[in-house]
Amino acid sequence: MSRLEAELALVLRNRPELAAAPSLDLLERMLAAPDLAIPALLGLDADCHLVSQALQTLGGKASRAELAELLHDPKGRLDETVGTLAAWGLVTLDGDTVASPHQPGLWANPFGLGRPLRELAQQLTADVLKSMVRALGGKPQARKSDILVQAEKLLRDPGAVRERAVALPRKALTLLESMAGGQPVFQQEVWYGSGNTNRPIDQLTKAGFVVRDGWQYEMPREVALALRGDGWKPELTGQPDVPGVSRRAADGVAAALAAVDRVEALIELAGAESVTELKAGGVGARELKRVAKALGVPEQAAVLWLDVAFGADLIASELGERLVSTTMADDWLARTPAARWQALMESWRALPQAATFRVAGCCAEHMTPLAPPYQFNCVAGDIRRATLEVLQTLPAGLGSDADGLRPAVDWRTRATREYPPAAGEFIAAALREGELLGMVQDGALTALGRAQLDGGEVAEQFPTPSRTVTLQNDLTAIVTGVPAPELAAFLNECAELESRDRASTWRLSEKSVRRALDSGATAESLLGELERFSAKAVPQPLRYLVTDVARRHGAIRVTTAVSVVTSDDPALIIELCGTKALRKLALRAVAPTVALSALPPDETLRLLRQAGHAPVSVAADGTVRAERPQRRRLPVESDRDEDLDAEAAARAILDATDTPAPGSAGETLRLAAVTGEPVVIVWQRREHYMEDVKIVRGSVTGYCHDCDRSHNFQQAKIDEAHLV
Repeated sequence: MSRLEAELALVLRNRPELAAAPSLDLLERMLAAPDLAIPALLGLDADCHLVSQALQTLGGKASRAELAELLHDPKGRLDETVGTLAAWGLVTLDGDTVASPHQPGLWANPFGLGRPLRELAQQLTADVLKSMVRALGGKPQARKSDILVQAEKLLRDPGAVRERAVALPRKALTLLESMAGGQPVFQQEVWYGSGNTNRPIDQLTKAGFVVRDGWQYEMPREVALALRGDGWKPELTGQPDVPGVSRRAADGVAAALAAVDRVEALIELAGAESVTELKAGGVGARELKRVAKALGVPEQAAVLWLDVAFGADLIASELGERLVSTTMADDWLARTPAARWQALMESWRALPQAATFRVAGCCAEHMTPLAPPYQFNCVAGDIRRATLEVLQTLPAGLGSDADGLRPAVDWRTRATREYPPAAGEFIAAALREGELLGMVQDGALTALGRAQLDGGEVAEQFPTPSRTVTLQNDLTAIVTGVPAPELAAFLNECAELESRDRASTWRLSEKSVRRALDSGATAESLLGELERFSAKAVPQPLRYLVTDVARRHGAIRVTTAVSVVTSDDPALIIELCGTKALRKLALRAVAPTVALSALPPDETLRLLRQAGHAPVSVAADGTVRAERPQRRRLPVESDRDEDLDAEAAARAILDATDTPAPGSAGETLRLAAVTGEPVVIVWQRREHYMEDVKIVRGSVTGYCHDCDRSHNFQQAKIDEAHLV
């Protein structure tokens, strides 16, 4: 693999959306697109943000020495940070030169500083500059260029600027400090009439500290630098130290297996009974209590399993009325426990919300919990991922709490500063949910969690699935460790699960064996499977149970009339007709071995079984009809992307030969198809504003807002197109 190919593969691994680029030229266009770059940049740490701002301040291209001169780097982090930006395609490296593909830049106000006075002066008159010089204690010159030099010199005197600032009224001084600290632009409300000319922002303008441009006020860069002090430089700090506390080592496997088990139970519940939704959407408090009780977990944990299962497409909404298990659940159930757990982990890490603290959290008005399992825009996911990254940096055996992690998480993500009301709770939620999933214990990563984050062999952390069962004389079946999917499916069909821990216990009973026989099994096939899975001979009491239930199974047969009940034993028909527990059936004997029921076959079967009998359902041709357990599955198609082969994608981009001419309609259409951006297509001298553009076999399809319908154009006949 060439160096270029390896570097491109690294960028594609970090930003998989770029892998859709059909050529290197279009990839460069995508890398330069601010809408694609900003989310990637904001997902990086504070040092990456500072280097990006420094590069923009230096004009978008600078040497490493120039960057080092602009920044304070006591820990020598510049090279590592530049490398991180390059790995995300946010800068390009050419020897010692670092360049940004984004012009003029991605930051509105790098380092929280306004524009230099010389740039602001282009929109100012000489009289405004004269007023500024007078306010700063100078005597204005005649020419505008000379006045500008005067003003710049006065503002570069930190002592004089701070001395004049102290003399300001209290409110004006507070606003001045806020603007100098990182908010250099102030947007004034629209005033009609003369208004109040003694507002703090007007006092700053009169004092020469702020420049007015219409309804917007901006502090010149020189003022902020003077107020920040002599020699001020942005500092690359690295991740703040986390106050670690020694924790007992934990593997996390027990919690992980419990998580898999609870999601499996949720799938069974949603497949058998479904989970009712509110009219407004989501699972209400009463239904949540029922789900929690069925799963045997607190309500908070039930919300987590609902969110994770919904995010993994294991359950889905049917018509917005109920949550039902999906066809993808069967594929998940057939996997090994390790693979099942990893699917849950991927779902949890991708959730935008915090399952155990389901609030938007942007302000005090948005702290009301929202009903699970639907997703909503929230920064809890960013904070969760940052929390895990911080835990990953701690040595094994050390952990911390939410308060101890907060400064490091603040450095890892801007989300905590953007959503301050809920940031601390989101960190606590990440730790809480991580414990339920086996990733975290007592504020420290488990061995399983570290293997997952480090890309290690997670399957090795799980015990080898057991393919044998120990059958006991008391009719219990014990599986040590994790049962293999095939063994678990068999035992679930013919026995009842009683407990699951380091060992799982099932109990066979007359009812469970009869259920297996109802689903089409025979005594011979059932005993054969037990012998195949058993570590030793099948106990005699279990053989007696199976053969006895099988002997009585089918002694009563139910077919359609409304219902016809038949038996080879006339005495049994007489007994059924006289049984008080079966009065609802209104059984009436019409022959020694035949009775008629007033209820349909399904209800007749249910009541007969409830009375302790073992009837079978008979089809119209007289054959016994197997009754499989009714498990609903909602057909769904996963919208999850397949795992990206970054090396193959890099080779495809570099080897592409069918590249449209730069600036042509073909390039614009390809870019719109890859990025999802809206595009205006000129077709037969009429413009069509289109979205969701796709190119398939020479045809361009998409939804046209101008015509309010979909279009299908021949690409070869489109001569003009431009992105919106």
